[in-house]
Amino acid sequence: MSEFNNAPIPNDGPAAPNGMRPAPIMPSPAPQGTTVCGIVGVVFGALGLVLSFIPIINNIAAIFGLVGAVLAIVAIVGTFRGKKRGKALSIVAAVLSVLAIVITLAMQSAASKALDDITGTSTSQSSSADADKDAKTDDSTKTDTKAKGEQDMEGDLTDMHVKIVSAVRSGNDYNNQPTVLVTYEWTNNTDKNNSFAVLANPKVFQNGQELDTAMYLDNPEGYDSGSYLSELQPGATGTVTLGYVLKDDSEITVDVTNLLDFSDTAKVTYKFAI
Repeated sequence: MSEFNNAPIPNDGPAAPNGMRPAPIMPSPAPQGTTVCGIVGVVFGALGLVLSFIPIINNIAAIFGLVGAVLAIVAIVGTFRGKKRGKALSIVAAVLSVLAIVITLAMQSAASKALDDITGTSTSQSSSADADKDAKTDDSTKTDTKAKGEQDMEGDLTDMHVKIVSAVRSGNDYNNQPTVLVTYEWTNNTDKNNSFAVLANPKVFQNGQELDTAMYLDNPEGYDSGSYLSELQPGATGTVTLGYVLKDDSEITVDVTNLLDFSDTAKVTYKFAI
C-alpha cells in the first residue's frame, strides 16, 4: 500500500510556484474568408466615382460614395482585428468612396457657381434696361440672334464661344473598348473665371444614341484629363479634350449647348466620319 502512496505523479510540464499548472495557450483563430463589406464597398465606391462626373445624376453618386465609405470602415475594422481577410480591398473601397463624394461636391459647387453667374448677369441686364431702354433693346436683339439655332462647327453660346476642332480615333478605354477623342476650343465670355464643365454641355451621338464618356487607364496621346475642369480668366481661350466610347465605325455627331439651357435653343454642332 505504501508503494502506491509514494509513487511519483506524472509531470506534464513545469509547475507554477503555487503548485498549480498554467492553462494551455490557445492559438488565435484564423481569419474567416474575404470581407464581404470590402467587396460591396468597392462596387459602391466605383459606381459613385463614375457617376460623380455627370451633372444632376451625381446626387446619386454622393449616396453611393457614402454607403461605400460606411462599408469600407466596417471592412477595415474587421480586417485589422483579424476576423476577415482583404485589408487592401477595404482600403481601396474607402479611397474610391471618398473620391466619389469629393468629386460630386466639387461638380455641384461648380454648377452652383454657374447658376449664380447667370443670375447675376440677368440682374445686371435688368438694371441696365431701366437706365437705358432703347440701348438694351438693340443689344438684346443682337444677343438673341447669336444665341439661337444650330451653328456649324463654331459659334456663340450664352457665356462662351465654342469651336469643335476635331474628332479622331484614340486608344481603348479601361474596358478595352474603342474610343474617339474630341477636341474643343472655347473662349470664356463671362466676367469671372470659369471652366468648360461649368458653362458647356458637350455630347456625342452615334446612330442617334449618346456615347458614354471614356475612362482611360493610360492617357492616350493628345488627351488632357484636367482640361475639362480647368478654369479660364474672362476673355481667355483654351482647349478641352474628352474621350467617348464608340459603338461602331459609323459617323458621329458632336453637339455643344449651354449647360443649363435644357431647351437647346443655341447649339454648336458638327458631324465627323470615323
